[in-house]
Amino acid sequence: RKRPLRLRRIHRIKMNSNLLTWGAVAAVGCYYGVVWFRVGRDPKRGIIVTRYEPPQGLSPSMLRFVWKETFDDRTFWAGMLSLVAKGLATLETEDDVTLARATAAAKRKLTLPKEERFLLARVLHRHGQKGVPMNMLDDETAYAASQMAGVLRQAAVGRWFLENRENAILGAVLSFIPVYLSARPENLNQWIALGLVLGVMAPGGFYLVFVLLRLADLVRGSRKGPRTAIVRRALMLFAMIVPCVAALTLGSVLLGAIFGWQVLLVTALMIGLYLVFVHLMKAPTAEGRKLLDEIDGFRQFLKSVEKFPMDRLDAPTMVAGTYERYLPYAIALEVEQAWSDRFLAFAETAHEREFLPDSSASAFYLGMWDGKPVEVVWMPQPPPRPRNSGGPSWF
Repeated sequence: RKRPLRLRRIHRIKMNSNLLTWGAVAAVGCYYGVVWFRVGRDPKRGIIVTRYEPPQGLSPSMLRFVWKETFDDRTFWAGMLSLVAKGLATLETEDDVTLARATAAAKRKLTLPKEERFLLARVLHRHGQKGVPMNMLDDETAYAASQMAGVLRQAAVGRWFLENRENAILGAVLSFIPVYLSARPENLNQWIALGLVLGVMAPGGFYLVFVLLRLADLVRGSRKGPRTAIVRRALMLFAMIVPCVAALTLGSVLLGAIFGWQVLLVTALMIGLYLVFVHLMKAPTAEGRKLLDEIDGFRQFLKSVEKFPMDRLDAPTMVAGTYERYLPYAIALEVEQAWSDRFLAFAETAHEREFLPDSSASAFYLGMWDGKPVEVVWMPQPPPRPRNSGGPSWF
């Protein structure tokens, strides 16, 4: 038996509405694809040549910021350890907490990259003898890291890579069209309900992603054993998770009850496309691509140092403290374990016992929030040796 005319019309309207909704979703996806193809693709890599020195004029922090096109905790630690390697700061452990303090040499007028001048003036000098906890679980350290991110971004974005944020903003605006077509608010009350629900769910979902990432890193950091700072931070993170989950749950129930569950699917898809697009749209400039090739060449040396001949003219010369000088770069490029292990093995093979950690060497744990936890061995710099000492040619 044929359906009544009114039901057939309603069914036809729903079918057309669904086609229009998913057509809008496809159109937004096409927009993202076209824009990425035009301005978001990375330039082709050049020939990678092994480099024995970091790119000239680039601090460990800036090197990582350009390499990753974002700021994270390793960017901050690399800057602090660079100051230590230059003799402008010291690392000391007190009550199982690693502290960084400025030295007397830090008071002199020195030529430093802008980000390291910021760390020296706004972080180390401000805390004085109290010291700066080398752990992102400390609120003051985390705040200093966020300020440092702004310093790096101001110097790097536009020169070495582009974020193309204007395209991402336009994509977010266009993404509202499929959400509207799937919801089809018919009166003022439904418009208000849609705006309020999305306004509550958007920040809840945004912060939940970052909180969960921080919680996962906190779990990795707890492998060193339970500590008061970790427990305190875990409680704070759980306190932030509860309202985020509550906002998403309540918003989903209201959105599904008022407009139907298709709205949830479309909204989640639009948010997912936006997050992926924001990440993919970051692209190196021509100058940045050349710099990335140089960074890759230097990283090859750090992680495979024993594979390269050290008697070349461009190899590092016999300068005491080469291990410490390059360690911040190794941390920035995530090869600190390879750099440390292979350096020690190389020195031991060459019978350079004074270059091996002794009783005055110290191990420092850096509580990472992004990536695996890091523990570094910081060795006192040995005195320079003459070239005819029989030691390895690059120390």
